[in-house]
Amino acid sequence: MFIRIQFIILLFIVAIGNSSAQTTALETLREYVKIKSVTGNEKPAGEYMLKQCESKGLHTYIFSNTDSSYNFSASLYPLSMGLPNIILLSHIDVVPVAERGSWKHDAFAATIDEDTLYGRGVIDTKGMAVMQLFALQRIKDSLQLTNSQFNVTLLFLSGEETGGQNGGAKIIQPQILDLLKPMVVIGEGGGGMKNVIPGKPNELCFFVSIAEKQSLWLKLESHVKSYGHGAVPSSKNANRLLLKAISKIDNTSEKYQFDKTAKRTFHEIGNVLGGYKGFVLKHLNWWVLKPLRGKVLNDNAILKVLVTNGFQLTQIQNPPAKVNQVAQVATAFYDCRLLPRKMQKPIFLKFLFGIVDPRIKITVLNESPDALPTKLDNHFTNLSLAILTQFPTAHIIPVMLPATSDNSYFRSVDIPAYGTLPFILSNDMAESVHADNEKLPLHAIDDGIAIYYHFLLSYLNHVK
Repeated sequence: MFIRIQFIILLFIVAIGNSSAQTTALETLREYVKIKSVTGNEKPAGEYMLKQCESKGLHTYIFSNTDSSYNFSASLYPLSMGLPNIILLSHIDVVPVAERGSWKHDAFAATIDEDTLYGRGVIDTKGMAVMQLFALQRIKDSLQLTNSQFNVTLLFLSGEETGGQNGGAKIIQPQILDLLKPMVVIGEGGGGMKNVIPGKPNELCFFVSIAEKQSLWLKLESHVKSYGHGAVPSSKNANRLLLKAISKIDNTSEKYQFDKTAKRTFHEIGNVLGGYKGFVLKHLNWWVLKPLRGKVLNDNAILKVLVTNGFQLTQIQNPPAKVNQVAQVATAFYDCRLLPRKMQKPIFLKFLFGIVDPRIKITVLNESPDALPTKLDNHFTNLSLAILTQFPTAHIIPVMLPATSDNSYFRSVDIPAYGTLPFILSNDMAESVHADNEKLPLHAIDDGIAIYYHFLLSYLNHVK
């Protein structure tokens, strides 16, 4: 009996030791989310993840080390070995939290409510980063460390949410690329979604982005010298002039443009849909089906965004003044998402919008790099098979991402880049990105780790 009690105590001590020595993926993600890393203050969160990577025996390299530009890598093998590199990409920064938002839980408390984790960045992209880390740890623990043909590197970047100038733009400099030797990049992008196939709500589609719309931030300014007192009526002041310009942009005629990526996406979705409707969707780019485009696309916003330019008014501003003061300057800001390879110089935009008044000035504040789509190759096949290992009934569909990410920087220098979120996204989850109540089901963490693990296995298959 005494020996049995001693044995039980020994097992308990070992169990306690193991649980304290091995931080789980969920615990790591919660701690990561708790560190507020709004763009411009990435370093503390980056340093936390650096320590997590080093604790798992990964080889780290810091590319830049400031509060607003903290970029580092964590690799299976040292970068100095010069091996072709599989890059798993994420960004450290998150968007701000609205002061008057309606969060169910504190955005940076990483609260678990039933089976869901709430917090800024759990989807975009701290959750993804932790999945990548634990997948690589699983590979490392099961890998026979012989001479490998490939390296695997986790790449953590700053500033993605504001255009990537402090992250992605720096990493694609020749001297850094020569060190990284990226063979393929897997970053954020589409994900698993249902309710996207008309009439077939239960069909699971995993979208893998091979291209992205080009991000363009615009500032419209109107300068009008008018009466300054509100008691003097005037139809010609800065605000009225700006509102006319806004109206012209809102009423810009929509043109449907089907590039190769869009054609491929519509064809794949049409195959899933089947029947007459599937045939129409597969061939919607045909001239003879042009009369049907408006009806088909207006009924499905997800499809429509793939073939149209987007111009979203985000802010309207005047200088501080009293209610009875007439502003002499009015400013509006637009977040534009353009189909690849479209003209975006201010003079062309004024022509596109039909804005001829010289008192309206258009300024480009920020733009993402122009990049060609990534071709479907063996990397796409490996990623597709990894997804199917976890979700055997899924349809893998290549797509152009309506948003913009750091993937575009790599595509701009001809490095294959694919984007996907390795879990199923509900409508609520998708709507929570950049909004209130960003959330991730706990089971999605295991799904993501499994998909990344199987993807890496297709390259590093020397397992015990």
